[in-house]
Parts: sequence; C-alpha cells; structure tokens
Amino acid sequence: MAEVVWGDEIGGVRFGLRPPPGEVEAGGTIVVELLAQNRSKEPVQLFGFQSGYPRSLRVSPPKAHRPWIRVSFGDGNVLHPPEAFTRLLPGATVSTGLDLSWAFDRRGAGRWEVAFAYDAVRASGRLTAWSPEPSDDDAQDPAPRTGTMELLVTTAPALREAGIDEAAEAELDAALLSGAPGLVDRLRSYGPAGALFAARRVARVLSSGAESTVGWRALDALALLGDDGFDAVSGLGDQLPHARPAFDFAREWLAHRRGDPPRLEHLPFVSMLERVIEQPDQRGNLLLTWTAVDSEIHGTRRLQVFGNGERVVSGRLPGAPVASTRRSFLNAMQMQALVEALRYGAVWLLRPLRERGMPDEPRPTLEVQLALGEPFSRWVALWNGEWRLGPAQPLAELLDRLSRDASPDSMPPPA
Repeated sequence: MAEVVWGDEIGGVRFGLRPPPGEVEAGGTIVVELLAQNRSKEPVQLFGFQSGYPRSLRVSPPKAHRPWIRVSFGDGNVLHPPEAFTRLLPGATVSTGLDLSWAFDRRGAGRWEVAFAYDAVRASGRLTAWSPEPSDDDAQDPAPRTGTMELLVTTAPALREAGIDEAAEAELDAALLSGAPGLVDRLRSYGPAGALFAARRVARVLSSGAESTVGWRALDALALLGDDGFDAVSGLGDQLPHARPAFDFAREWLAHRRGDPPRLEHLPFVSMLERVIEQPDQRGNLLLTWTAVDSEIHGTRRLQVFGNGERVVSGRLPGAPVASTRRSFLNAMQMQALVEALRYGAVWLLRPLRERGMPDEPRPTLEVQLALGEPFSRWVALWNGEWRLGPAQPLAELLDRLSRDASPDSMPPPA
C-alpha cells in the first residue's frame, strides 16, 4: 500500500492523500484516498466524509503560482445540514475515496502533481463546522491542504492500438463537447475505433454538471452507429469497472433502440404498456405521477394524470405555507402522446447512475402505474441532470409542459 502524503497540521487537523498503487490509465479507474486526522484535544466536524450525503468535486488545473492540480469539494456556497458532517474525535482518522477518473480521462496521460485543499464549508442549524484560520504560507491559496502527490497516468492503449492518436482524440472530444453536427460521420470514418472512442466517453455520465454532457452525447452517437455502437460498449464494463453502471445502462438502452425484445423481468410492464398505447379502453387503472421538485428551497410542483385524462397539478412556491391545486382534462391526442412518450423513453430502463448529486440538485421522481400489481408499476428517481441530459429528456420536457400549462400563472381561474 502506498504511503500517505500528509500536509501541515492547521487548527489541530491535517489532511493526506494516498495514491493508487502503480500506474493508472487515462479513462480507467483513478481513485485516491483522502484522509483527515484530528490531532487536537477537541472533536471537530468535517465535511465530505459521509458516504450517503451528496458532494461534488472541483478539479482545477495547474497555474503559474500553483504548479499542481488542485482538488477540492465544490460545495462551499451552500448551507449543509448536520448529517453532512462527520464528528472526528481527538486522535481519530477518517478517510474517503475521491474518484478522479472523469478528470484524468479528459486531461489525458502524463505525470501530474495533485493535492487536495479543504475549503471552508458552512453548516446550518447550531452545528459549528471546522474552519481553521487560514495559513499565511500561501496567500493566494490559504486553504488547508494535503501534501503534493505524484500521479502517473498512461495513455489508453485500446484507442492507440485502434488508430486514434492524441490529436484525433482531442478533435473528437471537442466535437462531443460542442455537439458538432458531423460527429457521427467523423466517428464512422475511424471504423470500429470511432465507436470504441464514443463508448469509452459514455463513462462521463457518472460525472456531475456539464462534464456529463459529453457522456450523454456519446451515448446518442452510439445509437446512431447501430450495431458498431452496441458492440463497442458491450465489453467495456470489465475493462473500466468504475464505470460499469454507465456501460450496463448504455447496453440496455442501445438494445432497446435497435429493437431487441425486453428482458424477462421487464416483459409484463412492456407488454401492458403496449396494450395501453394500442387500446385506450385499457387505461382504467393508469396513473402517472411526476414530481419535478419538492423541497423547501425549490418549492413543490407535482403532476398527476389518470387514465380518463384527468390532470391534477399541485404547486407551492418556495416559502409558501400551502400548495395550490388545479384540475383539467387532457384530450385523446394528448393522452396518446403521453403514453407513447413512456415507451419512447423506455421508462422501465431508467435508473440513477450517479451516486451523488450536486448540492441542492433536485431529484425529480416519476411513478407509473399501468394496471394493478407490482409488475405493472415503475418508480424512478433520477438526478435533475440525468433527466435533462439523458435519454429521458423528451419525456421530462413533456411532463414539465403538462405541469406548467396547468399552473395558476399560465391558466386563468375558472369563471
């Protein structure tokens, strides 16, 4: 096991990084261990070490005054509840993993110096989060930090062996990021290597924020590449185990897009959905519930649609004590569009891929009941970015329109 690179003790606490053993590959699993040790005589409350609480990472490139990559928690502008913090007793040490796979997938190969800086994080309620006096050693970056760790990242041999060099990789990355219209043709020009490149980029859907855009666009490109795209993504779970959830979902989604039959566990739901689409008289037990937001910060917006077309929209503005409710009816064409959107969005395949969301990121939920019984129901809760950027985007936009069209702001009150 590699040695921990400790930083200076500040305010009774010191932080350290433990690098992964040996060399790591760009695009592969790159997880470093962050440790915190309380060397004071009083307990301290530290952010970022609770496995069940959402957090984000900020990775800043080297600069003139700081020739190393700065990693930090990107959650300093939000008030966090007490459950976000770990109470570290005197003499105790706590650790957590920092998954930097997405960052070095994009940064590429090289010998990099990396350090973690603990920026101050604010707590809500009566909890006092640990926030030491900044050090004067580095006036431009006064946050307590670990020592500087050296990380050796090698190139992805699979892409090089397939004929995609660094220049081509950079060009394709730029095309993915910008959504260039000629991207699919460019990928096809590389043959199977182009599909392999796009398949590896699907791993970025596990990142939060704008970084995941590249991953979702890569998935769209794979769908347009047909069988080559499906074949490219099929074997990557074993090569890049940190991104296995993304590759498993991509394989199931691409199989759906090319018309493969559903898996056995999804067959009752899919069969019933086909009946509901083709036979409107089978919608007697249909109930769809879409909760776009439901929190003190964002307020509440909930849509319910029944099989007879009845639409109920409940909304509560942030800080308002009670919600308002409006009822209306969808016509036959609107109902048909809604149930077909469930099929197009493959609602039975949807599941969250990211372990954590960004601070204050909503987590919209969708509940679909086609008929009585558990096999005919699905409940899905995705992070907001997954709804808005992934394959469920058209469905989420339709549900948002249906819920907003019936809001008090856009419909006059009944006479």
